[in-house]
Amino acid sequence: MADISIQLTITEDSNFESLRNDPIQFSKLLGTEQQRLIDDHVVGQLDDQDGAPTLTDFSISNMLFDRMTLKGSFRLHFKISRQFCCSDTSSCQTDYMDFNFTKEDKKIYATGSYTLWTIQ
Repeated sequence: MADISIQLTITEDSNFESLRNDPIQFSKLLGTEQQRLIDDHVVGQLDDQDGAPTLTDFSISNMLFDRMTLKGSFRLHFKISRQFCCSDTSSCQTDYMDFNFTKEDKKIYATGSYTLWTIQ
């Protein structure tokens, strides 16, 4: 299980306190590049690559932040979507990653790892 590190930038017109209390707005900090990195990280660990899996529908919950240490955590939810072209069917499964982060000025440095849950 490898870790992934991403960097989020708080835009000039955003206030971290308001982002912290609004998971929808906080999830908008995940840009295309960060989503691609997370997609590559998760899909690379999947045993089953059938249906060209890709991540969609990112959202954030369980946001915690300690103002004294400037450290926190959040849970990133997503769907692993698959499109099977030969049978013209699709499927998706909901999953998540937990991240720990440090805030430095307008930057958030987050590190997380994906656990592949497989029931035998």
